Amino acid sequence: MNNFNFIYWDFSPYIYYSDLFQIRIYSILFGLGILYVFLKTIKVLPAKKHQLESFLFKTIIFTIIFSRISHCIFYQFDYYSSNLVEIFLPINFNEMTFVGYQGLSSHGGMFGLLLSFVFLDKKVFDINEKLKIFDVLIYHSLILMCLIRIGNLFNSEIVGKECSEFFCFVFPAYDFIPRYPTQLFEAIIYLSIFFIFKFRYESIFNKLAPGFISILILFLLSLSRFFIEFLKVSNTNIDIGFLNIAQILTMILVIFGLIIFFKIKTNLFK
Repeated sequence: MNNFNFIYWDFSPYIYYSDLFQIRIYSILFGLGILYVFLKTIKVLPAKKHQLESFLFKTIIFTIIFSRISHCIFYQFDYYSSNLVEIFLPINFNEMTFVGYQGLSSHGGMFGLLLSFVFLDKKVFDINEKLKIFDVLIYHSLILMCLIRIGNLFNSEIVGKECSEFFCFVFPAYDFIPRYPTQLFEAIIYLSIFFIFKFRYESIFNKLAPGFISILILFLLSLSRFFIEFLKVSNTNIDIGFLNIAQILTMILVIFGLIIFFKIKTNLFK
């Protein structure tokens, strides 16, 4: 293959590295994304700022826990079933090093987020307030998801299938075969959705029914994620035929989200 047909991606995933402690670019981008979402969402209900701060903090913890557990179950079950403590502690006990939380599932995080909005602080916020919070949080989470995928790119993980044309990367930390940079594709998609809503819908957020933006973004995210999975290398041992586990989880997530929003709007969770 002609060398001009692909990009050789050999950037270090670390900002700092030692035998005992490492700081990954992924971790920095993830932290910045969480901070960005928090600062944007905290402005939704000025009259309930302190209650909203508490709610968002619990929601973030809830989301990370579900994201972590989901990754360990669906993507690295063989390893974590024998290293249960490492699910919750950012330490590799085999090598006795601090490694951070390497492995967070976006599907698990979204499930955790949806559940937190159903069951947390039900007496503090009414239904419309929660849906307004969720609209803003989901919208700005597109930036977080974009930063996470860029972090995945630096980690040379969630790589695509082999390619020989269009836009191919070689990830020497993974192998030396040109592959689709699916992390970058997803990052561009999430950022594009963010700017489409910014220029088209942000000015009329308050004119739309609470929850409408969330449902629409959830649908676009799920649709794009479903189809881009066809370009990815499977990163799980769970074999379910034509569709991979991420696509199955995407469909379940859409159904789950729609059920929750329907039930919230009909006051069944009050």
